[in-house]
Amino acid sequence: MTGKLYGVSVGSGDPEYITLKAVKIIERCQVIAVPRTKGENTLALSVAEKAVDLSDKKIIYIDFPMVRAKKILAENYERISGIICSELKENDVALLNIGDISIYSTFSYIAERVEEKGFATEMCAGVTSFCAVSALVGKPLVKENEQLHIVPYNAESIRNSNFSDGTYVIMKCGKNTRELIEILREKGLAERTYAVENCGLADEHIYNNIDEMKSCGYFTVFVVRSENV
Repeated sequence: MTGKLYGVSVGSGDPEYITLKAVKIIERCQVIAVPRTKGENTLALSVAEKAVDLSDKKIIYIDFPMVRAKKILAENYERISGIICSELKENDVALLNIGDISIYSTFSYIAERVEEKGFATEMCAGVTSFCAVSALVGKPLVKENEQLHIVPYNAESIRNSNFSDGTYVIMKCGKNTRELIEILREKGLAERTYAVENCGLADEHIYNNIDEMKSCGYFTVFVVRSENV
């Protein structure tokens, strides 16, 4: 009998957004895998700790380098899968993920390697950042037959988009937030765009118009509203 790897979404930052299913999985898993960068605990762990008692759990930290080189990333995914599989020989493991496990998550890269090594995996859905942002500002993302576009930041694609076919959610801006703000201003989209920084956290900030912004942190979601919303 071997364990199963669970990719567990813990929501957008507010611990009240953790689903009952996620809580139950975390409670029954003996080992909690915590992604981190630059040697620091991740937001996912701090959120989970507010919803579930982790005092009797084994916490293992899995480090992710902040690089884009595919070879380095692949080697790291292989290393991490090996660490997790050593735990799966005896226990179930919950790998925590902020937001939803299926949206720009590294879980899929690890899960496929864990499965290749003969272990089962399962994904637990969660509240996405953009859904939490929409609820926070009290504005629907789309209506009727409008399209919803979820896109990672890329300067060229943002410049080439006419933003005329629905609502756009722009994520993964990182240190490029200032550049994104300027592009949206140049395109005359300032009044159609709102953003939320650190949704659900103590330092949460709502920007109803990007003209209010100069720069913002990594966990910022931009929403360019449809002309009809």
